[in-house]
Amino acid sequence: MSFRLRLQPMVQKLSGSDLQMSKNPFREDQELSDLTANEIQPEMVVEKATRWAVALVKRAEHLGVDGRDNAIRTAARWANVTPNAIWTLLYRKPREVGASTFLRLKAAHRKHIESVEAKVAENYIALKALPPTPSRDRLVADMAEFLGIEAGA
Repeated sequence: MSFRLRLQPMVQKLSGSDLQMSKNPFREDQELSDLTANEIQPEMVVEKATRWAVALVKRAEHLGVDGRDNAIRTAARWANVTPNAIWTLLYRKPREVGASTFLRLKAAHRKHIESVEAKVAENYIALKALPPTPSRDRLVADMAEFLGIEAGA
């Protein structure tokens, strides 16, 4: 009996809003995307995801990861997907790709591209500091074109 008396005041203090789950489970700063808004065909989604997976695996191989399997695991870790998802995209094309896998591969690929561009920008700055030669000038012009800036800048 005393047990019920202790619980009773606590139950009376709770309101319906205290027990209600949030109707909006997303954070305010979370990026939302409606994949159906663009009416993209599933084949196009699979093709894009495959290209992103291939690029991530090639990047992992280029960075010196031993073996294709380890490169797939590294790419999967970067994209926060399972290695099986990468393997399936590379070797056994699925009919469709889940939205979370698609968006995670997209984000990892974007991060990969930004990393490469940052390294090219660093090399561009270092090259501009060297004494001018015709070959250096051509390389500086090519790098400036890749980065989308003027060669003289």
